[in-house]
Amino acid sequence: MHKAVSILEYLADRNVPIPVKELSFALNIPPASCYRMVNTLLEHNWLCEEPSGGLRIAFGLAHVARTYSGLETRLREFEPTMRVFAEELQMSVKVSLREGHFATTALRAEPSSPNAITSPIGSRIHLAIGSAAAVLLAQMPDHEIKTVLDSAPKEAWARQQPDDVWKRIRDCRERGVCFELGQYHPSVYACSVPLQLTGTDWVSLTAVGWPEHFAGARQVKIAKALRQRVETHN
Repeated sequence: MHKAVSILEYLADRNVPIPVKELSFALNIPPASCYRMVNTLLEHNWLCEEPSGGLRIAFGLAHVARTYSGLETRLREFEPTMRVFAEELQMSVKVSLREGHFATTALRAEPSSPNAITSPIGSRIHLAIGSAAAVLLAQMPDHEIKTVLDSAPKEAWARQQPDDVWKRIRDCRERGVCFELGQYHPSVYACSVPLQLTGTDWVSLTAVGWPEHFAGARQVKIAKALRQRVETHN
């Protein structure tokens, strides 16, 4: 336990991605033991792995500890807006942030209507999947995106191709919005836009619903509502 805590403290003090080998050497932890502890912390979303292989403190630990970092504070400030927005759209709304190769749900709000699609806080999905992830990828250099996509699990490609992910990224970069219309799960549709929460932190704001929510002209209305919410927040 003491060694696991020392890993977290070492990463927190430096606030830059640190490889496992450096942790093992700096903290005098045998490599095999260090890898086991790091893997356990990754599984619990207390650490995240960057595309470079370096490790950072992850949102899951902040959520457990209820720490008040700049990002955590802004998330809490945005929460009332999220609840109102979910009621206005009558759809679930979530904020996702990037942790290594994954998009993590950092904030969510559901409407009062029944059968809303939920995404528990702390849940993670690979960055190859979904519109929220595409928004996060769009903030990265293309060579890093390729590294992320190369690490995607097989199930990410069951109903889509890498070109589909790149199209969502282009849509986000060129139009400021992207859609995921049942390519991962046939019954789950989503629309996402980028949201700058702090001077350095970009997250994705997503409306999630059933196919009927996105029928016809509703796609345009949802995208417009998301953009307006971002403009109002900024």
